[in-house]
Amino acid sequence: MSVVEASRHESVTNQSYEGQEFLYRPIPMLIPISMGFVFLSLTSAMIPELLVIPVIGIILAVLALRQISQSQGNLSGRWMAIGSIAAQAVVGISFAAMHAYSFATEVPPGFERINFTADIAKKGFVSEAGMTGLHPDVQKLIGQKVMIKGYMYPSKTMDGIKQFVLCKDNDQCCFGGQPKTTDMILVRMSGDKAAYYKTGLVAVAGVFHAQRAVDESGLEPVYQLECDVFGPAKTWY
Repeated sequence: MSVVEASRHESVTNQSYEGQEFLYRPIPMLIPISMGFVFLSLTSAMIPELLVIPVIGIILAVLALRQISQSQGNLSGRWMAIGSIAAQAVVGISFAAMHAYSFATEVPPGFERINFTADIAKKGFVSEAGMTGLHPDVQKLIGQKVMIKGYMYPSKTMDGIKQFVLCKDNDQCCFGGQPKTTDMILVRMSGDKAAYYKTGLVAVAGVFHAQRAVDESGLEPVYQLECDVFGPAKTWY
């Protein structure tokens, strides 16, 4: 191509772009931040408290949509924001349903859910006429079929456990220390059932009793449970 032809081609090219404007419309910063929350929201599968993450992500995406609508065409990314909202809504609803299902189905039929801390440990003992006895609310549980969650006190045996001490938290059972009398339950596996040692939260279901006993660990629990069902807790709450 000669110099004259090249000059003519450039002139034609420049003319073809005359009157045209290159439009670049940025997206609000809230959109990539909201999309990052899509991945963070996957952690809400672990505990229900983390379900706040997809909620925050949805709020950020909604704010981004508001910025776009008020920008008079200067901002883009509407469909990205909508996609972020949809993705986090699916994640949030799915995991919320999963947590709700786990909570609703973790109690074996015929058993009542009991909170170790609120329904037993915090009740303590009562004194009357110089005598120490069970709290009336705890007294009502004797002979009842209940499900309780707690942590296993360390045992020399890892499997085939027929008896163990259940503590209300892992501060005392897993890291040493002497649990309070109100913070432990002696669990005896009924019949030919046996448990295995687990460091995490476990759920036990059986008949509740109250009578001082001595465990091989040297602990002397007052509360006891004849356990029919043992396993990892489906939920921690």
